Amino acid sequence: MRRLLAISLVAVLPLSSISAAHAQEPADRQQAFAAAAEEFQVPQSVLLGVSYLESRWDAHAGQPSSDAGFGPMHLTDAAAFTSGNHHHEGTEDARGDESRPLPAPVEQPAPADVPASLRTMERAAALTGESHEKLRTDDAANIRGGAALLADYQKALGAPLSDDPGEWYGAVARYSGAEEAGAARFFADEVFSVIEQGVTRTTDDGERIALPAVPGLEKIEKWLEKLGLRPSRPDGVECPASISCEWIPAAYQELPDNDYGHYDLANRPFSQKVDYIIIHDMEGYFLPSIRLNQDPNYGASWHYSIRSSDGHIAQHIKTKDVGWQAGNWYVNAKSIGLEHEGFLAEGGTWYTEAMYRSSARLVRYLALKHAVPLDRAHILGHDNVPGTLPTTVRGMHEDPGPFWDWAHYFQLMGALCTPSAAPARARS
Repeated sequence: MRRLLAISLVAVLPLSSISAAHAQEPADRQQAFAAAAEEFQVPQSVLLGVSYLESRWDAHAGQPSSDAGFGPMHLTDAAAFTSGNHHHEGTEDARGDESRPLPAPVEQPAPADVPASLRTMERAAALTGESHEKLRTDDAANIRGGAALLADYQKALGAPLSDDPGEWYGAVARYSGAEEAGAARFFADEVFSVIEQGVTRTTDDGERIALPAVPGLEKIEKWLEKLGLRPSRPDGVECPASISCEWIPAAYQELPDNDYGHYDLANRPFSQKVDYIIIHDMEGYFLPSIRLNQDPNYGASWHYSIRSSDGHIAQHIKTKDVGWQAGNWYVNAKSIGLEHEGFLAEGGTWYTEAMYRSSARLVRYLALKHAVPLDRAHILGHDNVPGTLPTTVRGMHEDPGPFWDWAHYFQLMGALCTPSAAPARARS
C-alpha cells in the first residue's frame, strides 16, 4: 500500500517541478547550454557562439586562462591574481647586444584598478547567486553565469530578449569587454560567423558539443552603435582589414652618452630581410604593458600587442624598424615581435580563441608581406630563441610556454604545424 502511494505521489507531481529539477543538474555540457539559454531567454546559438570564441567550449578543469578567465564562458576573476611583466624577470637583455651596456630597470606602472573586462565573474555571481568558486569549477554554473551576463547586457541596451540571434549583436559585442568599437565589432562578427557556419567539436574533457548552422543570419548592428564605444586610431597600421587594430606608437628618443631608446630605426626589408615572427606572452595587463613600450628608457620593445578578451591589436613599431624583443640581436634584426596579453596567474593553462584568431590572421598577413614561411622554423616562440652566448642562455625567457596551442594556431593560419613549409601565399 505504501509503495502504491509513493508511485501515486510521483505520478501527480507537476511536470514543471520534474523539469526544473533536471534543469538544475544538466546531464552534459550541451544540456547545460540549453538549460541556461532557456532560463535567461538567450538564444542557444548565441550562447554557444560566444562560448566557442572564448574557450571553444572547453572547461580546462577549472584552471584559469592567461588572463584569469575561467570555464567555457571565460568569466574573469583577475582580483585573485597579481600582475607583473616577463621583461622584468631573469637577466635577459631584450636587445641581445653585448656591445652596449644594459639599460637601467624601469618599473612597470600598476593599473589604477582592474579593468571591467577582467572582473566579469563579480557580476555573474550577483546575477546568478553562485559563488566564485562554483563559477570557476562547475561548467554548468559557469555557463549560467555567461547566459546571465548576456541577458543583462541585452536589457541594459533596451534590446528585446528575442529568439532572433541577430537582435543580440550588441550584447555579444559588449561581452568582449572592448572599449573600442572596432574591437567589439570584430568579436561580435567572429561569434556570428561561427553561428552562421555552425561547428561540432569534442572538448578537452570528452564532451561532444554541436552548434547547428544558422544560414542567412542578419546582424542588427544598431545595438552595437548604442554601446557608445570609442573609435580606434588606424593611422596606417600594418594589419589585415578583417581584424581590429590601432596605432599606439612606441617612443624613440636620443638619450645621454650617445645612447637611444628603445628600438632601432631601419628600412626593412631593403636593409635586412625579415625571416622570423616571434610569439610572446607579455605576462602583464594590456594597457600597463603598452605603456612600457612608450618609455624610451625601457630596455625592451615589440611591434604588436594582442589583447586576450577580444583579440584587439595595438601596433607600436613599424615592421621596417627593429624591436628589442627576442634577447638575441641577430634574431631581433630579422624578426617581428608579437606580445600576447596575460599576467602572472598561477596555474594559467590556456589562451582565448579570440586571441588565437586575431593573432593568426596578423601572422599570416605579415608572413605574406615579408615572404616568411609559415612553419615552426620561422614562426617561433620566444622560448625557441637561443641566447647569444652560453652565458646568456640561462637568462632567456620561456614564453609563450607549454600551453600555447601551436597546432591549432597553425590551423587557423591555414597551414600545417611542420618544421618547414613553402612561403605563405594569398588564400582564395
